[in-house]
Formats: sequence, C-alpha cells, structure tokens
Amino acid sequence: MDLVEIRKKAKKAKKAKKSRKETKPKNPPREKPPAGPIPEAPDHVEEAEVKGPAGVAVGSEPGDLREVLMSQHRANREEEEEEQIQVLTFLLAGEEYGLNIMDIKEIVRPKDPTEVPRTPHYVLGIISLRGMIVPIFDVRKRLGLTSTELNPKNRIIVVNLKEHFFGLLVDSVVQVLDIPLSRIEPPPEIVGGVEGEYCRGIGRVADRLIILLNLQKILAVDDEDISGGLEESAFDQTDLPG
Repeated sequence: MDLVEIRKKAKKAKKAKKSRKETKPKNPPREKPPAGPIPEAPDHVEEAEVKGPAGVAVGSEPGDLREVLMSQHRANREEEEEEQIQVLTFLLAGEEYGLNIMDIKEIVRPKDPTEVPRTPHYVLGIISLRGMIVPIFDVRKRLGLTSTELNPKNRIIVVNLKEHFFGLLVDSVVQVLDIPLSRIEPPPEIVGGVEGEYCRGIGRVADRLIILLNLQKILAVDDEDISGGLEESAFDQTDLPG
C-alpha cells in the first residue's frame, strides 16, 4: 500500500476539483427556446411516447424535455463532484475505524518499544524510525477496549500531528476508502463501546459503518496521566497535543 502515491493523487484530485469550481460560471446562460409557434404533437402519438427520463411527462413543448435533460445533467455533475475524504480503515476489537489519509505518514510492522518511565498505561514506549523518536500508543487501551497479545496482523500506523510523529498500534489494516462528506454523521455518545469524544463521526459506506477517530483527542495526554517521562524523551512539553 503506497500511501505517498495515494496522498499525491488525493491532492491532485482536490486541486483539479477546486480549479473546475473556480472556472465554472456561476450563472450559465440558459438556451432560449426556438422562436415561432410551438408545433403540436401528432394525434397518433400516445402519452407514453412523450415521456422523458424517469417517466417525466414533457407534454408537447420541446423546451420541457430539454429542461429535464439539463436538470438531470446538473444533478449528475453535482453528485460526481461531491466533496469526499480518503480514509485508511483498520480494525480494533472487531469494529472498523478510520483516519484521514492526509494525517498518515506510513504503516510499519510492530517493533519492541523502549519503555519510558512515568508514562500513561496506553503509551507502550518509543521506537526509533529512521532517526525519528516515535511514541507508540496502544489504541485499544486508549479507547478503553480490552487489550490482546500481539499477532502477525498487528500494524503501527505512523501519523503526523503538529509536526510530530506518533505510532498507533492497531489490530490490522483494511484498505483506503473514499467517503463522501454527506455520508458522515455526528457520533453518538457511545459507539462500538468507545466514548463519542474520541470520534469525529460515523461514515456510512454501503452496509459498512466506519468510526472516524479524532486523532488530536486520541493523542492528547492529560496532566494526571503523565509525569515527565514521555515529554522529555519524545517531544518538547510545549508541543503536547490537546
């Protein structure tokens, strides 16, 4: 899964969509109906023969059919250009979760972290990734879910927040998915056994429910959860998320 290439394509698509919107005239001129009297339909033409798309009756005026076709064309264009986000979906305790692909740097296999004293129970420690110090969060523990032993399907999703990198340990990675914004609903108070404050919304795609996580909330470390270990080893205290 080439996340760099996926992010590049997403940025290009977003720029192209923005360019089309900027160059598109706000009020395109309507085509005038032909001058002169409107011809009547022949007597032998039945009603079914003068119905437009989706069974819309267009009568005997040619302008009616043209308006129906133009309306459907505009509706199709609007549906095609509907704004959407790309998310990486992954599993936690049998539920499907998602993060915006633009917040993700890469996906790596789990490594043995170096433990850091006086850190929250959901911070497993830190790893070195090409010279970067990356704190590893056990997302199951962070969300209050039952933790399990590591297995070959586990992955660490490396994310970027406020110019710092963090690793999120998840059960397995599923796929990259496009979700229209119109199909994202506000999260309930509790979803999948997780408090709503950790979620940005619920994405509905076909028969699937994708729980979109609030990355900033996941990585926020409360004062009572930390006592000088993580911030000194991984990043400056003034840059703590939250």
